Amino acid sequence: MINGDNAMAHHLLEDLRKNMLALDFSATLESARLIIEASGDMDITEGVQAVSDSLQVVGRRFQEGEWFLAELVIAGEIAKEVMELFSPLLKKETARSLGKVVVGTVAGDLHDLGKNIFINHAQNAGFDIIDLGVDVKTDTFVQAVRQNSPVALGMSCLLTSTEKELGKVIEALKAENLRDKVKIIIGGAALTAALSSAVGADAFAPDAITGTDIIKSWII
Repeated sequence: MINGDNAMAHHLLEDLRKNMLALDFSATLESARLIIEASGDMDITEGVQAVSDSLQVVGRRFQEGEWFLAELVIAGEIAKEVMELFSPLLKKETARSLGKVVVGTVAGDLHDLGKNIFINHAQNAGFDIIDLGVDVKTDTFVQAVRQNSPVALGMSCLLTSTEKELGKVIEALKAENLRDKVKIIIGGAALTAALSSAVGADAFAPDAITGTDIIKSWII
């Protein structure tokens, strides 16, 4: 990853995770800048992975009642600022578009931390993203798939109380004869690969980088 000693690379990434989970805005940004300064022409995706990993912990802490909305918002703002620093170093891997991906957080869920990190990474990988935002109703997902003919539909969910919405969207796509025309990937701290299979999705993305790689594999 980083030019020079691998131990130093590991140290910088761990500092980024530690500072982000301490909700220390200035220290996290400083860690991000140090990673950028040490990177040279490297692939910055390890820094993105560190942010994604941290957001998974944030989501779990929220789910378990250890953290509340205030901490969630702060973590989201920190992640956004870090990604703004990393984005210029995320080189597009292709000059042509890899296709459209529709993305949204399901109805009843207002969280967009992981979704926004995925969008940033997927865009830099060459995908055109149609972001439906948060609290997206079933009909809105169906209409977006019909209108855009995307290579994939990505649904995000942080709250366990909204997991049922994933299945509703998939059933609605079946009813409209659209399910066989799009691959579906789901992600979020509340989700698992087992749930993905249970609701009829094609894949589960534990993080933004994995999710992007899975969608890329579908178009090869």
